[in-house]
Amino acid sequence: MLDEITDCAVSGRLQEIFLKDGDYRKLSETEKEAAVSCYRELPEEYHDLVESLMDCHNSCCGKLIELAYKQGMKDCARLLEELNLK
Repeated sequence: MLDEITDCAVSGRLQEIFLKDGDYRKLSETEKEAAVSCYRELPEEYHDLVESLMDCHNSCCGKLIELAYKQGMKDCARLLEELNLK
């Protein structure tokens, strides 16, 4: 059940939070500019390789977010139990 809740939260609520964060938006824009520059500067035969690298990096970042969110939920539940606020 935790996985289902996390999937919903990660795909929805966290995205809303990220987009409201100015630092995240700046980093995202910088990343986009770097990607455009990379594709512009690299020969076309390297584009698929760069795309594969970016996909892998994004998947790793997504997994880190998921793991951190799940751990936060577990920590919160444990804290509520300790405080007898189930």
